[in-house]
Amino acid sequence: MEDKKKMLLADLALLLAAACWGGGFVAGDIAAEKFSPFFIMAVRFTGAALFMGLLFRRHVKSSTKEDWKAGLILGSLLFVAQPVQIIALKYTTPSKQAFLITTYVIIVPFVSWLVLRKRPGIKAFVAGVLALVGIGLISLSGSLGIELGDGLTLLFSLLYSFLIVATGILAKRVNPLAMSFFQYLTTGVLSIGTTLLFEERATVFPAAGIGALVYLLSINTVVAYTLQNVAQRYTSDTHSAVLISTESVIGYFCGVVLYGDPFTPKVLMGGLIVFSAVLLSVVEWGKVLHLQKENA
Repeated sequence: MEDKKKMLLADLALLLAAACWGGGFVAGDIAAEKFSPFFIMAVRFTGAALFMGLLFRRHVKSSTKEDWKAGLILGSLLFVAQPVQIIALKYTTPSKQAFLITTYVIIVPFVSWLVLRKRPGIKAFVAGVLALVGIGLISLSGSLGIELGDGLTLLFSLLYSFLIVATGILAKRVNPLAMSFFQYLTTGVLSIGTTLLFEERATVFPAAGIGALVYLLSINTVVAYTLQNVAQRYTSDTHSAVLISTESVIGYFCGVVLYGDPFTPKVLMGGLIVFSAVLLSVVEWGKVLHLQKENA
C-alpha cells in the first residue's frame, strides 16, 4: 500500500511537471527572441542551482561522490540538448514544438534498447510509424521538406530521450535533490563559459524577456526538473514519459490561446496523432482493459 501511495504521488508530481513545461514553450519563445541561447541557459541553470542550494542545503552538504557524479553526467547531457530546443524556437512556433517534442516518448524505448538491452515490443514500432504520420502533418511544407525549427526540435527530442533514460538509471542510486543541484550547477557553469567565449554580451534587458527568464528558472527548472528527478525514483522510464508527454497538449493550447499562435487543423490533427502514438507506445492496454472488466 505504501508503494502504491508513493507511485500515485510520483504520478501527480510528473503531471505537475508537465503543466510547468507546457507553459514553458511560450516563455522559451519569448526568451529566445530577446537573448542568446547560452545566456538563457546560464541564467536559468545557475539561478536554479542557487535556489536548490538554499532550499536543500542539508542534502547538498551531505551529498556523496555518487551524487555529484550523477549530476555531472545529467548536467552535461542537458547542456548538449537544451540549446537545440532554444534555437529551434527561433524557427518554429511554441504550439508546433509542444507536439513535436513529445516524440521523445516514442524514442525512449529504443534508447533503452541501445543502453540497457531492453528490446521494445511490437507496439513501439507501430507507434513509431504512427508518430511519423503525425510529424508529417505538423512539419512537412508544400515542398515536402521539414522546416528547420521542426527538424531541430526532433533532434532535441532524440537528445532528451537519452537524458530521460540516464535520469531513470541514476535517480534510483543517489539522492535526487543533491543530484539535481549538481546537474543544474554543471549546466550553468558550462553555459557561462560558452556565452562568455562565443556569444555577444546582452546590453538590453526588456521586461518580457526578464519575466520569461524568471519563469524558466523557477517554474520550468527548479520546480519541474526537480519533480521529475524525485518522481522517477518511484516509477519507470516509460511511465514517466507518458505522464510528462501531456505537456504537449498543455503547450499547444498555451501557444494558441495565450500567445496567439495560428490555429491550423492540420497541425492539431498531426499533434493528436503524435499524442496517440505516445499513448500506444507506453500504455499497457491489456492491464487497462482487465481493470475495467474488474470494475464493471
